[in-house]
Amino acid sequence: MKRRKRRRREIFIAIIFFISAIGLFSTAGWVHVKNKEQNEVLKSIQEKASILEASKEMLGIQLKEAKEKNHQLTKQMQELNSEVTLLKSQGIDVERLLNEDESDKKYAYLTFDDGPSQNTIKILDFLKLNNISATFFVTKKTDYEELYKRIVDEGHTLALHTTTHDYAQVYRSVDSFFEDLMTVSDYVKSLTGVEAKIIRFPGGSNNTVSNRYGGVGLMDKIISQVKEKGYIYYDWNVDSTDASRARQDKNVIVDSVLSQAKYQKEANILMHDAAGKGTTVEALPEIVKGLREQGFSFKAITSETTPVQFK
Repeated sequence: MKRRKRRRREIFIAIIFFISAIGLFSTAGWVHVKNKEQNEVLKSIQEKASILEASKEMLGIQLKEAKEKNHQLTKQMQELNSEVTLLKSQGIDVERLLNEDESDKKYAYLTFDDGPSQNTIKILDFLKLNNISATFFVTKKTDYEELYKRIVDEGHTLALHTTTHDYAQVYRSVDSFFEDLMTVSDYVKSLTGVEAKIIRFPGGSNNTVSNRYGGVGLMDKIISQVKEKGYIYYDWNVDSTDASRARQDKNVIVDSVLSQAKYQKEANILMHDAAGKGTTVEALPEIVKGLREQGFSFKAITSETTPVQFK
């Protein structure tokens, strides 16, 4: 009898232990599942936080770019307002110019050959003050390295006019011409990074001085090679006559430009900024004023500009 009771007791204890074990394992499983769910939630939160942080960074970049663009637009608007004010002070009908049809517009291309020199500095200062772009057909002048870069930095066209402008050397042969041209081309590229493809021949494309050194027909051969090599040459249709004398009278220069330009819709104006051309600098304010009164706006020559070519 006692044995039977003891046996029942042992069975009862075993059942209790078994039930407790099941409960313990169930709890552990539930905790494991719960922890897994919490980890997944935490991971999701971290991923969203990372995305938000990246979005915040991108928004900051976009905001900075927008501020920079706004600053640039504000600066451009101020420059435009300054130019309009200047035009009005010179008696120019700005509203008429703005309302003109594109086909009615007149453009003046101020071009300067043989520089740079001290006169180039004065010309650049004047152009900057008046918001005018121009074109400089340069030679090689090692004393004025900073001016080549300034020409580019201030929005003008840097073009080529040979290294030496020495007719005897430049026009000795086709090879001699390109050797001289490439010297100045490589030089300005090393200073500015610009690979200039716009050129002007010393004496123009119809010059006859080349006959003396390279024979009749040399210019035709050079022009053919110039085109094949991808260069564009520009002559002129308005001559300031500042090269007709060592020191041309200022008033003659002004009158020459304005009297010829009035017959052109696109005036490609030949001037010089070599060391001896101080009267060209003196004439420039009156030239610009007179051209504006004739309805001209100013541009620099680009590869898109229709070339004026004698040949």
